[in-house]
Amino acid sequence: MVMGQAQMTFAQTANKSLDGWTLLGTRTVDYTLDRDVVSITDRQFFTELKFIVKNGTLNMHKCTVHFADGDTKDISFSDAVNKTNDGRILDLKGSNRTIEKVTFWYDTKKDSNNKSIVELWGKK
Repeated sequence: MVMGQAQMTFAQTANKSLDGWTLLGTRTVDYTLDRDVVSITDRQFFTELKFIVKNGTLNMHKCTVHFADGDTKDISFSDAVNKTNDGRILDLKGSNRTIEKVTFWYDTKKDSNNKSIVELWGKK
């Protein structure tokens, strides 16, 4: 029973930390170099992006945010990303931050037994 309460508390805490955030897309990452695009079909104005990694550890080589006005923003990640150090928030500075798509170049770290899952979240 204590374990069930702990799991419920964790789930409530995790959900609470995503209040105000919209899930924009989820991708499963292969072990080899992979390129994925999350297209934002309902192009909305977002002020921040958040990346959440589940399962394995991720080598993020490059990430580019493509805006509706043609502008792009490259995001760099200095370390491997996993569930203990993900949740990085990117502030989208500027007046027109309507996102068209986000392109990722990454792979699941070889010493991981599980493929990484990446979630992209946006905040208005």
